[in-house]
Amino acid sequence: MILTEIFHNIADIPDPESYHIETALVKSDDLLKSILRVTSDHGRDYGIRLEDESQKLENGSAFLLAPGKLLVLSVIPDEVIVISPKDIDEMGRTAHMLGNLHKPVQIGGGKITLLTDPVVLQTLDKEGVSYTTEKIQLDHPMEYANLTPGHHHHHHEEHAHA
Repeated sequence: MILTEIFHNIADIPDPESYHIETALVKSDDLLKSILRVTSDHGRDYGIRLEDESQKLENGSAFLLAPGKLLVLSVIPDEVIVISPKDIDEMGRTAHMLGNLHKPVQIGGGKITLLTDPVVLQTLDKEGVSYTTEKIQLDHPMEYANLTPGHHHHHHEEHAHA
């Protein structure tokens, strides 16, 4: 079966217990794909081919298989580095360093999160930047910073560009 449209995110469905749910485990970078093959916890294979370019896969994306039946994507937890800079100067230096290393990141809540990488760990240690390593389930894939005008966001906040 080929699934072409995201029904909802499971977190946004008011009565998920009323559905029969199959779950497919995916890697966080699979969320960047518009064509994907998955196998559910029921052993069934599904193809995903998103036809609407505005739709993006995320942790919890649910596809309607039949009335009352859903396939839900669940992201396999990733080993990540979480950096909590102590001030704006350290944030700037760290962001610049990570940009030079060409690493995709997530930034929010005063923290920089990126996939574990030995070169990054060595560089952070050398620069004296404190960090933790954690295993977390990403809701969205890591992305490279896009500073071009008219860039697209994959978060749910509304804001204006100057």
